[in-house]
Amino acid sequence: MSRYQQLVNESSNSSQQQQQQKEKEQQFQRMPQSQAQPPSVGYHLYMYREQLARRNCEYMRLSKAKYFITETLLAKTVRNLKGCTVDELKTVNNQIVFKHKLRHQIHRLRKLQSLGYRNPNPNMQSTEL
Repeated sequence: MSRYQQLVNESSNSSQQQQQQKEKEQQFQRMPQSQAQPPSVGYHLYMYREQLARRNCEYMRLSKAKYFITETLLAKTVRNLKGCTVDELKTVNNQIVFKHKLRHQIHRLRKLQSLGYRNPNPNMQSTEL
């Protein structure tokens, strides 16, 4: 098989995968609200990995998934704080700081999107003058 044919096959496979992904998302959106349950942490981890594997990832979706995962795991950890050591408390504190940074990052991405940037990179230089 020629190199050109391989590239054509790869591009058709990736477009098929994108179509399947869109169909799954549309099916989830079509479900009535009474049947739709909030996605689990495992689902968010799966979607986060899928976004990382993409060539052109959506930074807003990545940040939201990270925030949800961090928030859920932090809520579970905070419930069991009674028997924690000092090191574990420091870790929980670092997780809280990380959650606040993610919230700020999501807010910044929303502002950039409202200014007309499409899929802004959260690591881009500041837009302040």
